Amino acid sequence: MINYDVIVVGGGAAGMMAAGVAANQGSSVLLLEKMFRPGRKLRITGKGRCNLTNLCSTDEFFEHVGEQAGFLNKAFSVFFAEDLIKFFRSIHIKTKIERGKRVFPQSDKAQDVVDGMHRWLQKSKVRMENNARVHQLLIQGNNIIGVKLINGKEYHSKSVILCTGGASYPATGSTGDGYKLAKQAGHNINAIRPALVPLNLKETIPAELNGLMLKNINVRVYQQEKMLVERFGELQFLRHQISGPVVLSLSRELGPMLEKKGLLKFSIDLKPALSELKIKNRIQRELDANPNLLVRDLLRKLLPAKLIGFFVIKAKLTPLKPVKELKKEDIEKIILNLKNFNLIVNGLGAFSEAIITAGGVDLNQIDSATMESKKIKNLFFAGELIDLDADTGGYNLQIAFSTAHLAGLSAAKNRN
Repeated sequence: MINYDVIVVGGGAAGMMAAGVAANQGSSVLLLEKMFRPGRKLRITGKGRCNLTNLCSTDEFFEHVGEQAGFLNKAFSVFFAEDLIKFFRSIHIKTKIERGKRVFPQSDKAQDVVDGMHRWLQKSKVRMENNARVHQLLIQGNNIIGVKLINGKEYHSKSVILCTGGASYPATGSTGDGYKLAKQAGHNINAIRPALVPLNLKETIPAELNGLMLKNINVRVYQQEKMLVERFGELQFLRHQISGPVVLSLSRELGPMLEKKGLLKFSIDLKPALSELKIKNRIQRELDANPNLLVRDLLRKLLPAKLIGFFVIKAKLTPLKPVKELKKEDIEKIILNLKNFNLIVNGLGAFSEAIITAGGVDLNQIDSATMESKKIKNLFFAGELIDLDADTGGYNLQIAFSTAHLAGLSAAKNRN
């Protein structure tokens, strides 16, 4: 029987941070990763660039988290964005700041982040075991004493930190194992769902729209004619879905409604900088400059070329018809669809498409000052496994790193 001070289950961003922190406090640490190597999901985050954190204020940060943000007060007071940047500098990972105060590795390579953390773990004398899937928590009375692998092998320890991630991107190893382990310890799991995920469209869209990004658009979301939310940003068409930053963030808020099979209307203002009157005047100027202007050619001056075919269908226009032959109501249809281009959304994308998982281990059963379970002594949680999620922009990784840092410090105190 091999004994450790701390066992960390899961070798993602949170798991690597928790293991290294605990080891640097003098603990003997075992990091168990079910995949053949740690950090697989971290390698693909931020489209392979790895948006590490965001340098906004704590108050601004909390606005991107939501109602549960107060749980993070202690974790952020111990280890926040500036601390994270200093940490990466200490392991020779230089960072840079981009639009929206987002922080990336200077190399734009998530792989460099994973490699740097791996070297840090080795230097910190963390023992890492890959292809090691934890099947059971070993609990004696009200105290955790170790873990049991699916192959029957047991490891004992004074503390265990669960950092198994959520259920998003299951190919990277995030398959929801941690929820089962938390349930073994008597924890409630709040319903999980995909978040920061593309949204499924009810209607069929032309193949040429796949990949088209609409920039600087305004989106209003309605359910049964009631406006729910409004956002400004970028929207991307996929084969049967919409995505992009504005859609991914909205998916967090709209998820519960869509899970109830409700339909939502996305009303897109394709020209938010122009009023209806200004668009009308522009059409007239184009017509004055070219009396033989066709509808198709007018729309080329107003829209991305790939969108014109779909726009014509939605607005019920004849693309080769001269603009001068349009009736007043036809001009009004063009203006209406430019300002209210409607799409019907009927569901969330799959977990395999989601950046993160919403829901998870109930925060009411975790001590926010230590990340320790209120059910089982010396059992700790960190990262995406717990019921905390945020918008895209570096917020989720910071939550993972901060909660893991606190869990690592807290677990290390139990070694004596």
